[in-house]
Amino acid sequence: MTAKEFVKKLSADNEALFKASEMQVATYFNNQPSQEELIEHFTGRMVNERMNMVAIADKVARMPMDADTTELRLLSKQALDEATHFEMVKEVIEHISGKKIDVAKAIAHEAANPTAKGATLIEKYEASNDELSLALYQFIAEGRAEVVWDKMAEVIEDKFISTRYAKIARDEGFHSKIGRTKLQELCVDAETQARAEKIAHEIRCDLFRISASNTTPVAEAKELVREAYGLVV
Repeated sequence: MTAKEFVKKLSADNEALFKASEMQVATYFNNQPSQEELIEHFTGRMVNERMNMVAIADKVARMPMDADTTELRLLSKQALDEATHFEMVKEVIEHISGKKIDVAKAIAHEAANPTAKGATLIEKYEASNDELSLALYQFIAEGRAEVVWDKMAEVIEDKFISTRYAKIARDEGFHSKIGRTKLQELCVDAETQARAEKIAHEIRCDLFRISASNTTPVAEAKELVREAYGLVV
């Protein structure tokens, strides 16, 4: 199949993950978590944004002198977006707690007591050095983030938080489109498509496990991913 057809198939295969994750995050926030639970949840989110920022900035810094200028610009914008998200989630935590956060202390605490984070997959799949893995991470993880944060912005009652996450969701959608474009460039032969299919499946399963550990279990969501990916959580 053509690269465009293949990426369209990847997109369709993402839907079960996106829907299941959306169900879980809606259930989590509809259950009205405590202030302490929210602070812990968003501290993990803040650190995740910082990890994304560092990974993408590192990718930009190591791009060759003859790198495509459009790709360079788009990845640079993504790194800036991730830095902005890092700051915005910091502000969300301060809004919830009513006091300034010691960012270095919070990051150290999170490192000592880590919550599951999507950005860890960048290292797992060596995405900083593998352009196919990075494009898949952008396409799937950032696409999932767009859906999840849109849902959170819809269900959470606090307008300070919901408006910021609506903005973050829009940016994640843009980052996913960067991945889509790169995949259409890379997935032009059967060998690359087969490798992409394998990595994509693994990323989807990892992302659902991460989602399940950070939100509220939903039986229907688990059944969706079991049917789609053979994943039992």
